[in-house]
Amino acid sequence: MKCNRPRGLSCAVVCLCILMGVARAQPPPPSQRQSPFESVRPAAEPPKPEAQPPKPEAVKPPPSPFEAPKVREEEPPPRAPADVIEAIEFRGTRRVPQDTLRSMIFSKRGDKIDDDTLRRDFMAIWNTGRFDDIRMEIEPGKTGQVLRFVVTERQIVRSITYEGIKSVTVSEILDRFKERRVGLSVESMYEPSRVQRARVVLQEYLAERGRQFAEVTPVLRPIPPSSLSVTFRVNEGPKVKVGKLDI
Repeated sequence: MKCNRPRGLSCAVVCLCILMGVARAQPPPPSQRQSPFESVRPAAEPPKPEAQPPKPEAVKPPPSPFEAPKVREEEPPPRAPADVIEAIEFRGTRRVPQDTLRSMIFSKRGDKIDDDTLRRDFMAIWNTGRFDDIRMEIEPGKTGQVLRFVVTERQIVRSITYEGIKSVTVSEILDRFKERRVGLSVESMYEPSRVQRARVVLQEYLAERGRQFAEVTPVLRPIPPSSLSVTFRVNEGPKVKVGKLDI
């Protein structure tokens, strides 16, 4: 029996020599070229600002016990309908109390505005005979409409005097005015028609006393704030005499 061991060893040596020869035959790897940008140094970074310490927070002073507490704002009340009377006012009244006028009219606070009712209110105030002018105004209020009556009171006769009277006395004139229902007296409401009627009655009375050509002129003098005085200036003229009558 032959031994093959030395042949196997020789084969291994031959393979090792071949591998070493191949390794020597390979060329060396090319050297890597240096990049031209690698030599440029990066720019130096600017220095960072130093961090400042935080400012201390302002301490709020405690509330003073003498300060008034804040009032909470209340919500506005709901608006009422636009045709509801919020209030009734009277302007221009001096001698007539507002409560008296308020009791005369038909419109009341809280009622709806009605044209027919307002017309009745106007006539109720006018029929009192105390006013020369009445004007109604309606303007919006906070919760409705404000009804306002602007009135002008009639003037009051504070005094009545007679100038140039010689044939009759003042008491006789007043009796004649009362008899003819003239309606002109002290502290009465001034009405131009009453003054003119008094002039006519006085002139007729003087004619009965023989002063047929008498002239009577009424003169008015205002007295603030709402009064006046009446003066009758009389020019009696010549007295008419009746001569002899032949029958």
